[in-house]
Amino acid sequence: MKTENSTEQQSAAFFQEMQLAVFKRTDHMFAGLMIAQWIFGIICALVVSPRAWEGEVSHIHIHVWAAIFLGGILTALPVTMAWLQPGWVFTRHLIAFTQMLWSALLIHLTGGRIETHFHVFGSLAFLAFYRDWPVLITATVVVAADHFLRGWYWPQSVYGVVAASPWRWLEHTGWVVFEDVFLIAVCIKSKHEMQEICARRARLENVNKETERLIWERTAELEQANQLTEIQAKRLVRSNGELQQFAYVASHDLQEPLRMISSYLQLISKRYQGKLDKDADEYIGFAVDGAVRLKRLINDLLDYSRIDTQGKQHIETNSEEVLKRALSNLKMAIEESGTVVTYDPLPPIIADDGQLERLFQNLVGNGIKYRKKDVSQKIHISAKESNGDWVFSVRDNGIGIAKEHFNRIFTIFQRLHTSGVYPGTGIGLSVCRKIVENHGGHIWVESEPGTGSTFYFSVPKKMPKGNST
Repeated sequence: MKTENSTEQQSAAFFQEMQLAVFKRTDHMFAGLMIAQWIFGIICALVVSPRAWEGEVSHIHIHVWAAIFLGGILTALPVTMAWLQPGWVFTRHLIAFTQMLWSALLIHLTGGRIETHFHVFGSLAFLAFYRDWPVLITATVVVAADHFLRGWYWPQSVYGVVAASPWRWLEHTGWVVFEDVFLIAVCIKSKHEMQEICARRARLENVNKETERLIWERTAELEQANQLTEIQAKRLVRSNGELQQFAYVASHDLQEPLRMISSYLQLISKRYQGKLDKDADEYIGFAVDGAVRLKRLINDLLDYSRIDTQGKQHIETNSEEVLKRALSNLKMAIEESGTVVTYDPLPPIIADDGQLERLFQNLVGNGIKYRKKDVSQKIHISAKESNGDWVFSVRDNGIGIAKEHFNRIFTIFQRLHTSGVYPGTGIGLSVCRKIVENHGGHIWVESEPGTGSTFYFSVPKKMPKGNST
């Protein structure tokens, strides 16, 4: 009972910590957004109606002053609070309040154009990043009050017409509430998922503490019985298995919220592409691309964690046939890039044919990816015997690698180029190294910038003990 209470308290503490981090991160995001909106509001006023005329007299239009001074007032306080007191309840409700007033100001500056009303819906979507649904209620009340008051006293400012139905504010408020229903549901679901993650983390830490205590007690006993080394080895194997299982479960649990985010983003992109301004289309495209890249990263992590757990028995394998299968998998990439792949006769080796296929596929795919522009890419695979090992080489004439990066490229998540230049997650060569090490060999590279690269990996002719599976 005491342990359960401790786990619940620890889970609650983890949740508060995670929730506070979300609040602070979103506060800072809105601080930047507020400043950007201020600048946009001034530009909008200068473009739409920079000057007013009264007979022969011209003067700066009141919209310009409204954008500068009223926009500055709406920006100053929430930005200050976001940086001085991030994470406070007052801060996020203040941001929700002023963000909706910013929507009202932008609608006014454009003369009530319907396109500007979408700023309200976009703002609600951003406020949902807090995962705190009461913030949406504050924002909705501000929108409803603004449309009611301005629609009654100044309909041209909000609807773009001199006279409007006194009930039109209910129509606009209804659409806002319609979006709120979905956003509130997402916030509640996201909050529950955060609580589940924190509960699992608390249970895991308690298990780790209990495991540490048992290891300490068991070690004392094993030292007396002269069996410490054997028992430690067994515990290490089990701990590695548990860590791999934890990595798989953690990555798998990320898939569900990611699928939901990706689905909604794709739905927004499909329904509203071209209906909003160019910036909105671009932002939606960035979000969809980010979700796709995150999904690819999670899948690569899962593949990395499965290398040790899903390996097969090492048996005599025709490495040349395995290479042909890998090249068949890469057929489309080879044809699209115009790459010429050649290979010498390759020897039979003792290996896991599935992992060996993945190894060839990653190395050849790496050569295809990092090719030079306007130069026909050539890749050649060969093998030779050296000191009781088979040493394979994959040589290309691509962009090459500087010597100081040789060790870094085999470390997980270490990338030499941004994803915008060369796509990828920085896991491919880490997978190669892990596969080669599981076969009792090692992998290295020889290269110079601009002259291509040659990746080498060795496989023992006789599999060492402990690496048979």
